[in-house]
Amino acid sequence: MKFVVESIGLTVAGGKELALDLMASLAGHRQHQFTFVLRDSSPYEAISSSNIRKVICNNSSGLLQRALLLNYQIPNICREEGADALLCLGNFPPRKPSCPTVVLLQNARMVYRDPVAESRLTTREKLIIAYGRHAYRNLPSDITLITQTQVMKDHLCGPYGIDRGRVAIIPNAFCFRDSEDNGNLSRPKRDEGATAFTFLCLAHYYAHKNIDIILEAAERLPKYTEKLANCIITIAPHQHPGARKLLAKLQSTKHNGPVKNIGPVPNHMLAEVYRNADALIFPTLLESYSRTYLEAMHFGLPILTSDRDFAHHVCHDAAIYSDPLDPDSVARAMARVMEDQELRERLVENGRRILARAPTWEEIAARFVEVLERAAQQRHTSVSTARSKTRPELEVNS
Repeated sequence: MKFVVESIGLTVAGGKELALDLMASLAGHRQHQFTFVLRDSSPYEAISSSNIRKVICNNSSGLLQRALLLNYQIPNICREEGADALLCLGNFPPRKPSCPTVVLLQNARMVYRDPVAESRLTTREKLIIAYGRHAYRNLPSDITLITQTQVMKDHLCGPYGIDRGRVAIIPNAFCFRDSEDNGNLSRPKRDEGATAFTFLCLAHYYAHKNIDIILEAAERLPKYTEKLANCIITIAPHQHPGARKLLAKLQSTKHNGPVKNIGPVPNHMLAEVYRNADALIFPTLLESYSRTYLEAMHFGLPILTSDRDFAHHVCHDAAIYSDPLDPDSVARAMARVMEDQELRERLVENGRRILARAPTWEEIAARFVEVLERAAQQRHTSVSTARSKTRPELEVNS
């Protein structure tokens, strides 16, 4: 079979990593042909296979250009390729698909109604969410959907009235593709009395990531522990207006504060950054999955995250939970992890147990293929049935 995979919007952070891992894994399914539609070929150059074709659409990132590409160019590409099915990795299907379509919903803002997160949105983000919610309220009944967790499926099907049978669950996974880690779980021995405890918040700046709360929590931390702490964030000013404001606040601090920004971390530096941290802090307000949790579990970090359903679903007993809107709650969780070594060790061990049960990317890719095959076969079955109904019956002479 021939499948087209639309990934034009997956250019940064976890979305791009998912597209890369999926492409690399689909290369092993040589019984099918996959045409990936991309905006930039450079991250994908190392992936080469006889059953993988790449089509580059060098359009701008403007919303109008994206809409034209999705609604006109993608259906045309599907027709030109003779596609049996289309997989859209960027949350939205074309308005008039030219073949059976499967959509991966990664944007949690489409299903979560968090007033704090929504109050921080840019105009562009508000337009995207408004369009997305309208699209999902009017989604054609023949489109198959994929979420990464049962929690996201529940949030999707309830408010939008979508038949649960149309929604498949395919989780995410952590991959060592460009990491220097090579499976090495050892961590440098640290003298707790000589160095500050290091919290790592490894995230692209989005309003819902709630990174700003870390500054307030760090200021309150001395109320709950006498130990010293550093908080490392990994953002860049171009990512969001909020990122520029946060970095300006850090730069205006007259003294050397506990929160430090090291900028975005390339994949080949991922292992080093994780191994030089003592815990992951992730006060996000909403997520569809977040492989950051899995990365922390792999590199042996205890996790501090939000007391929200998506976090509990992934982390279970491998995390300490706090109210992400209360800096004192976050600070108390930080102090608790800093003070209790046995707790840290227990969280790490629980994380490794969870990670051991997680699917591999080979298993995840096989599940995507299964969903695409089923969507294509349903169309073929429908066409065959329609043809048989319109075929005139043979006249029998008695």
